[in-house]
Amino acid sequence: MKKILFTLAALLVAVSAEARQPQRGYRGFFEWSGSLRSQQFGYPDINGNLSFYREDTFFTGFSTSHGYQINPLFFIGAGLGMEKCTTLSDWIAPLFLEGRIDLQLGKFTPFGDIRIGANLADGAGAFFSPSIGYRFNWGRKMGVNIGAGLTLAGYRAEHYEGTITGPDSYEIHYVGTRHHVRPYFSFRLGIDF
Repeated sequence: MKKILFTLAALLVAVSAEARQPQRGYRGFFEWSGSLRSQQFGYPDINGNLSFYREDTFFTGFSTSHGYQINPLFFIGAGLGMEKCTTLSDWIAPLFLEGRIDLQLGKFTPFGDIRIGANLADGAGAFFSPSIGYRFNWGRKMGVNIGAGLTLAGYRAEHYEGTITGPDSYEIHYVGTRHHVRPYFSFRLGIDF
């Protein structure tokens, strides 16, 4: 596996030896994306002590965005994505606007992008995902992009409150839905055309 990754990396570096900036006009992206979330939970044990455990979840899926390359530096577009959790039945389904800056520093071609929109999964909520990465040229009009960043995906959840009504009784009341945000470390690998 390490040999395959090393060979792929060497091939990408060789192909990108002559750095080219994106040209004005239509530009599209198709990317595989992954998001990792780690959360610590606390609960009281049988002796009344608070115990903690950590839960790690991984989401994987695809996204696509399409728009207009204003000049070799700036891109603006819109897109959608879908990521499924590998262990739970959770989803991230963003519909977003995307802004991107492609830099060229000699042969070095980094980029930065930001996606703002709505997460359509889990009752809908806000979606915000800035990232940075590197673009490898692949032919005249294509590139391979590798990036990493932070994703904040909003969701709505039902909330309940409990009250003690007696020495051995407890009542739970529904209080409505509330908006929450989950943070993820995200990474993407894809092509632009």
